[in-house]
Amino acid sequence: MTDSTISEPEVSAMVPPADHDSRTQLRAIIESLADGIVIVDREGVIRFANPAAGRLFTRSPDALVGTPIGTPVVGGETTEMEIVRRGEGEVVYAELRVVDACWDGENVELVSLRDITDRKYAEERTKQLAHEREARLEAEASSRAKSDFLAIMSHELRTPLNAILGYSELIELGVSGELSKDVRDQIGRIRRAAKHLLGLVNDILDLAKFEAGRLSVGNAPAFAAEAVASALVLVQPQAEARNLKLVVTPDVATLPAFIGDSERVRQVLVNLMSNAVKCTEPGGTITIDGGVTATPHAKARLQPRGGYLFLSVKDTGIGIDAEKIASIFEPFVQADSGPKRSREGSGLGLTIGLRLARAMGGDLTVDSMVGVGSTFTLWLPVDESAVVGAAKEREVRASSDKLLVATSPTSIESLPRNLVGLCDLSEQFLAQLGTLVSAVVGRIRFDPALSMAAGLRTSQVTDHLTTLLADIAGALVVIEESGGEMSPLLADALEIQRLVAERHGAQRARLGWTEAAMRREFMIIREEVEGVVRRALPGGSPLLAKDAVAVVNRFVDQAEYLSVRALERARVT
Repeated sequence: MTDSTISEPEVSAMVPPADHDSRTQLRAIIESLADGIVIVDREGVIRFANPAAGRLFTRSPDALVGTPIGTPVVGGETTEMEIVRRGEGEVVYAELRVVDACWDGENVELVSLRDITDRKYAEERTKQLAHEREARLEAEASSRAKSDFLAIMSHELRTPLNAILGYSELIELGVSGELSKDVRDQIGRIRRAAKHLLGLVNDILDLAKFEAGRLSVGNAPAFAAEAVASALVLVQPQAEARNLKLVVTPDVATLPAFIGDSERVRQVLVNLMSNAVKCTEPGGTITIDGGVTATPHAKARLQPRGGYLFLSVKDTGIGIDAEKIASIFEPFVQADSGPKRSREGSGLGLTIGLRLARAMGGDLTVDSMVGVGSTFTLWLPVDESAVVGAAKEREVRASSDKLLVATSPTSIESLPRNLVGLCDLSEQFLAQLGTLVSAVVGRIRFDPALSMAAGLRTSQVTDHLTTLLADIAGALVVIEESGGEMSPLLADALEIQRLVAERHGAQRARLGWTEAAMRREFMIIREEVEGVVRRALPGGSPLLAKDAVAVVNRFVDQAEYLSVRALERARVT
């Protein structure tokens, strides 16, 4: 819109000319202007209005003549006014510029009116955006402060909780002396309560990291069977306590590699399986299935890729109401909510699971029917390249995986048929534990490939080795007495080994060790352990030396795998 406001020189030229044609010509010019022009007398009454002014007021120019302009006008000023259009109720804004003039021999004010509605709305929008930006910055600062506080407090809480767990496990292993059944039960309650509290703290810490944008996930090839195996070890005691059947379909063991963070996948699966255990009545079944597809679930928010791997946890539980399905992924929300809810938990498991899945380029979906059960499905990108290195690593650990994953997770099909003699081996193994640890420490100190260990204290070199080997010895007794069947005691032993191995990997990362150095360390451990096992078997033992070595090495292999993964995670973070 061009600025056609009449200036002072132009107004002085509007003094009524003697020539009638000049006056007519001037009127014609005013009537053709894009800006509204009105002539207002000293009483504020409109004496003349051009068509543009009529359009602005939604009246004809003739209808405007004789009506008050509605706002005081003083020559030489610029002001604004609101105009409510007749019939429409719409408010428009006009900028008024007033100059003194003479019209038909009378002193008047010539008022130009320019529609500035768009400009006013733009200014208001700019102010609104600035206000929203300031509010958003304040909210983000508040959220960061809250997340930082949660992260700090979570770390502060985890330190004493880990100490409680560690010492309770050592006491339960009998390190401080023999325990009565009642004392062992009480120590077990302490450990279970500490683990539950530690899980809640870890969930809060993960959520705080997500909200602060500081939670990182891995992006490397990994195999689903390994994550399922680790999750089963943790969840199986809960399932057995509620008389639930856990079923892993054979397809899980043959799934190809996915791209993501295997430890985070295990975390998601543990949450899904634990929820299934809580929501399934005794006697029910929980099924873990998997597969690969190029056409994922319609509800899954996934980027187009060549294919996706899925892991599903299906239960025969109570199901979820359709109107509650969308809300269960919100923080601190549970389908069974309220002060009288029957199932414990923070309500963060599914929230964190969904965010972890999407952070890895996948998603988490659910299908449920009340009274029938629920199926939660984790979607992950398939590794479309040839994962030669990962496949080789998986082959090396095949014997260890068999200990944890079978078609039926309640049996250990890969163990030797003849288990008689493991108890005697355990006794001899414990008797030589001090000598074994000293031999391992001596070799580590003087190994050319482990020069970083030369200046370390003995406690730093030994680290968690004594605890790990003592727990393996205890597991041998459980395996023989249970006839090779998975049991709560064996699950506990495996969980202790997982915890110790992960702490060992984290400690080695703090000392600057590399993956190659850690694998060399475990090679030394494996060689020394094999020597002790072969020497410990009494003559005429029904247990073959190669079978005994194979059983013990499966535990050592699993510890190596977990320690290396923990070292890699610690070095990334």
